[in-house]
Amino acid sequence: MTGTSGPIPADEGPGIIAAEPVRSEVTRQAVAVAVACAICMGFGFAPIFFGTFPQFLEPVSRQFQWSAAIFPQAMLISGVTGALSGPLVGRLIDKLGVRKVLLPGLVAWAATLVAMSFLNGSLVMLYVVSALMGPLAATCGPVGLAKVVSSWFDRSRGVALSAILGGSVAIFTALMLVVARALIIEIGWRETYLVLAGSIVLIALPVSYFLLREAPHSVSPSMAMMPGSAVEGVKPTAAFTSRAFWTVMLSSTLVCASCSGVVSHFVPWSAERAVSPGIATFALTLYSLVGPFAALIAGAAADRLRRPGMLAIVFMVPLIGFLAMLTSQDWAVIIGLTMMGAGFAAVAGLLPFFTSRYFGLANASTIFGVAIGLTTLSLGIGPVLLGVLRDKWGAYAPGSPIVVGALILGAVLAASFPPYPRSNGGETSP
Repeated sequence: MTGTSGPIPADEGPGIIAAEPVRSEVTRQAVAVAVACAICMGFGFAPIFFGTFPQFLEPVSRQFQWSAAIFPQAMLISGVTGALSGPLVGRLIDKLGVRKVLLPGLVAWAATLVAMSFLNGSLVMLYVVSALMGPLAATCGPVGLAKVVSSWFDRSRGVALSAILGGSVAIFTALMLVVARALIIEIGWRETYLVLAGSIVLIALPVSYFLLREAPHSVSPSMAMMPGSAVEGVKPTAAFTSRAFWTVMLSSTLVCASCSGVVSHFVPWSAERAVSPGIATFALTLYSLVGPFAALIAGAAADRLRRPGMLAIVFMVPLIGFLAMLTSQDWAVIIGLTMMGAGFAAVAGLLPFFTSRYFGLANASTIFGVAIGLTTLSLGIGPVLLGVLRDKWGAYAPGSPIVVGALILGAVLAASFPPYPRSNGGETSP
């Protein structure tokens, strides 16, 4: 696990003695690896498929005459299969190394987007492609990249993880939203999926091949001396039965599901409230652009705050934003969706920090594989649930109290995060 940038109190762990001066983390190679990880994240599931989904929802549903709840099932199914495969993907990465899993995974992930371009209205085909997308995207996603980043950054791990796993996703999502909209208008949604698949193979794959690699020693000497940073770490079974894991997961998934539901249906939601398409597109762009700044601020706070419950303020931001959106004023919709984007990026960016801080690095990919799988599952549940409510009630407004309730519960749970663990004779206890 990571240490914080401040001094270490004496009661954080017995016998903590610096074996050698702490090495500088900002080396040329570390920066190159960070850039490679950011690019790989930028061409991953979150920006390429989930991030552009609002632009595809209407044309795909219209062509096949699907209801508002059908096409979002692609995210739900890929989330379920991603969650189920998360432990296996994480274990493979822990055993084989990141590169042996990630590089072929990029090609396989791109192939699923090619398959999306061949949808023909068959629900069976939609379900099969979506089921394959989850685990294949997971092989080249944050499960392995979080371990790479954590191996290179210790004292500034919160900032690094938030910037790369949260901030880069937000930047690329904003870019892909604009690109996808323009391409769909010019060449159609099928060809747009082909272009997105090609960009993964032509950009993300070579960058990852030449630049992305784990640090020579995943646990540095200085890291081993940090409180709660034992080399052995916490075993997966202990992590999955701990209060820390499930409190973090419940609060994070509630926020992520709510944000994904709102943003996925934002275009028809805004039309229902007489918000112009131009305003809606502008708000969606800000939703993504604000993410890098929010993720960096949250990561810096996580590096410095010793009580994780103080980060509950981050989990409250989407709630305040959604309440502002309910006024239907153009300026309030823009500000509100921007706040939801800030909160979503911050919460998603903090998840790998929490798992490594509570449970260490030895089994980081296995533990984070389950965590990211559950989060991906929540990203799929949110849009489907909101679509079902829309179909049932004929409007989005009746479902708003459910979104508000989920966001409130997520913030309350965040305020109850348990303290970070202390060193205990070479092991950590969550």
